[in-house]
Amino acid sequence: MRAVAGTGLLLAACASPPAPPDGEAAVTPAPLTWTRCGELPGEVRECSTLAVPLDYADPDGPTIDLALARIPARGPGEKLGSILVDPGGPGISGVDEILTLPSQLSDEVEARYDIVGWDRRAVGKSSPLWCRTPEEMGAYARDLASAQWSTSADSPDIERWTAQARAFSAGCETRNPDLVGHIGTRDSARDMESIRVALGEPAMNYVGWSHGTKLAALYIDAYPQRVGRMVLDSAIDPSLSIYEYNRGQSQALEAQLMRFVDYCTESGDCPLPPDHAAATAALKTYLLSLPAEGTDPKTATRADAMAALGDAMYVPPDSFPVLLQALRDGLAGDGAGLIELGGLRDSTSNKLQALYAINCYDSGPTPDVTETANLAAQWNSDTPIFGSVNAWGGLRCNNFPAHDPIGPKPVRGAGAPPVIVVGALDDGATPIAWSRALAEQLVSARLVVADTDVHSVYPAYNRCVTAIVDTYLLDGVAPPRVSDCPAD
Repeated sequence: MRAVAGTGLLLAACASPPAPPDGEAAVTPAPLTWTRCGELPGEVRECSTLAVPLDYADPDGPTIDLALARIPARGPGEKLGSILVDPGGPGISGVDEILTLPSQLSDEVEARYDIVGWDRRAVGKSSPLWCRTPEEMGAYARDLASAQWSTSADSPDIERWTAQARAFSAGCETRNPDLVGHIGTRDSARDMESIRVALGEPAMNYVGWSHGTKLAALYIDAYPQRVGRMVLDSAIDPSLSIYEYNRGQSQALEAQLMRFVDYCTESGDCPLPPDHAAATAALKTYLLSLPAEGTDPKTATRADAMAALGDAMYVPPDSFPVLLQALRDGLAGDGAGLIELGGLRDSTSNKLQALYAINCYDSGPTPDVTETANLAAQWNSDTPIFGSVNAWGGLRCNNFPAHDPIGPKPVRGAGAPPVIVVGALDDGATPIAWSRALAEQLVSARLVVADTDVHSVYPAYNRCVTAIVDTYLLDGVAPPRVSDCPAD
């Protein structure tokens, strides 16, 4: 293992609070009151809520309640404060992660810090945004999957999909007229600052994964003097438009899927032909053969299968064996494994609705149907499984009723102490180029590149990364500007 954590800065223990960002009034939330919650045997969990302004430009106006949960520091030694964690998405419930998972960070870090999770505004238990019924969202996913290999703006599949996209946007506005204009990642960054104040922390300590890195980047840019020890793992470049984002992710997913095809054909028990090209073609043929809709618990739809493929690209060491078995069963007529892996039939969570709505709110202008058809044809040529579906997916933002007035742009965070950006060389969800770009943008960033194919590396998937991050969080020692971590 290369020694990369031995040099660097000792980070400041606190930061003096500056004036709020331009155009924003100061907000002083009340301290949090914690009560026992959760049902993990032998574990202590505590929950709280925090009232924050719906609109930070109107701090005395209506409020919404943010749901929070924490794991109190487990060790007997001196506490180092609180670390706010965000699992990404957007749309994933950070509260549920705290209440259902035994740990979030390394044992050493959890011994010294309270680990605080939260549901972002519009997510989970924090004023959840519902734009359509679960049944309507099923049709939404079905029609997108049906449209995914279309390259003509005039095809019936595209007409159905664009109608679904318009209905989604209309539902977001009619069902959430007050909330829909205040659901952006920039709003959640302001909520982070309210949480820091309510926790009584002198600086923001934070670990975020995936979309949680975009959230952190906006926080660092807005509140650089309030930054403590912050780790951004598997980063998103906040300057990307929705189509640049979708293009980059489709390329990363496709590359990871090709690694899965190799894994399958080399396993000795692959249901696809042994030749790579033939296996890829057979996989696409199988996807095209699946029904467009259905509720039978053993019959996967095309939408179920596409969701399963996408989800399985995130953590190959864990998910590739599961996907291989699900694919083997699916080709034999039993799609239950693909349905479970895809998770589209979960009607109790607003995760997908929040994901789509928040990303649309954050996005800049999007191409029209004709321009999108051209993109779909281009992307289909080099990313034949994930390309065109990601192109068409961007149409959902065309008629969205509200947008971030600032839009996507680079960040700087000038004046912040060192922060860590972690990227995996073969990440199947957030390309390593995004981590490199974010590290270039943030003035104080330290880039750690891991030789792995896992999305969200810390704390479980690379010992070198874990050592660097733990040293930073526990001792305040930042690594050099760039560190390379070999594969385990």
